[in-house]
Amino acid sequence: MRNHFQLIRTEPGRAVCVTLLIGLCVFFVANIGMLYAKLDFGATGLGTSETSDFFVFYSSAKFLLDGGSLSSLYDPATLKAYQISLGAKAGPIQPFAYPPSYALLIVPLGALPYAWALICWHAGTLALFLGSLRLAGLRWYEILAAGVAPASAINIAAGQNGFLTSALLIAGMALMTRRPAASGVLFGILTVKPHLGLLIPFVALAKRQWTTIAVAATVTLGLIAVSTLAMGIEAWPAFIESLRWFSTETGNQTAGTVLNYSSTGFMAAKVALFPKPVAYLIQGAQSLFVACAVYWAYRQKTDKDLLLALMLVGTAIATPYAFLYDMPFVAVAVILMVRRGLRDKFLPFEALWTLWVFLAPFMGYLLNEHRIPFVPLAHLIFFVYILARLRPGLAALTPPIDTRQAVDAR
Repeated sequence: MRNHFQLIRTEPGRAVCVTLLIGLCVFFVANIGMLYAKLDFGATGLGTSETSDFFVFYSSAKFLLDGGSLSSLYDPATLKAYQISLGAKAGPIQPFAYPPSYALLIVPLGALPYAWALICWHAGTLALFLGSLRLAGLRWYEILAAGVAPASAINIAAGQNGFLTSALLIAGMALMTRRPAASGVLFGILTVKPHLGLLIPFVALAKRQWTTIAVAATVTLGLIAVSTLAMGIEAWPAFIESLRWFSTETGNQTAGTVLNYSSTGFMAAKVALFPKPVAYLIQGAQSLFVACAVYWAYRQKTDKDLLLALMLVGTAIATPYAFLYDMPFVAVAVILMVRRGLRDKFLPFEALWTLWVFLAPFMGYLLNEHRIPFVPLAHLIFFVYILARLRPGLAALTPPIDTRQAVDAR
């Protein structure tokens, strides 16, 4: 305790980080405890958690194991009837909005009782996420901070796949120059949620990573082929049709849970009740700006941590569809920037925006509910701060002019 008070006096920034980390650890453990307390560990019991997103994964996996076809899985009414047969309550539909390759990935979950399947999902995807952070060079306390970040807590509560997609994205970026083939494999698997990989081609092209591009394309085609063989030729057309329906339904919403959990420019414009064409225009402008900035940055030889932070935050801005539980990778960008700020001092107001981005998953839902879609703006301002930090780094790489040599030359 004495050391902590001394830290507050000598290094207040580090003291805030330590205090916040302790509080988040306590909250994370309590959140997990309350979540698991609702589970029924009986053979078929769902407890009171059948409304979580994980139940969609679980019921879909079980539907396929029970002999249901993938084309039928993409029919929301058919899936809802099956979910009710498992013990879920009648209510809003809970559609399966993922490609057939994702269905192959989650099928084993259906062989387990619901509670144990959820625990395995949490433990397995969290382990992958933490392992990816080790590959990216984070220290143990930084890994801990990412694991208990607000975005991580939201992902756990929702039973979503934010840990899995963040792990694939971060590990793929960490391995791109060291093991480009392995990086390509991870990016190929990330096509289970392809809109989170929109910036990967720009980074790979900027770094001239042809092996990564080729392997990612091969793995993607392989997943399509395997899922087609396993699930039938009608699997992908059924998915495309369901995706068209889901995109239309989401794009037409002006209120509700989906919008409240959203974190992108397109969805923010919908929250603010802008017309759909304006929402698309806002999203297109943001995506183009971010893609160009990321390509330019990766063409330079500069700080790899700042580049990774730029790409991760840029991913959250560039995609039109992303949600608060998708954001563990943004928490990693925050941690990388806090590392830099504590070492080199924060830019004006940078610490405030960094803290806001880190805590945004806790506040984003409430703000969206009150028609204040502030999370995408915070991401955009944070992105600009990273660009501002990159500029001095690029200047430092320019060899200084030797004035004595210049005089001699004259």
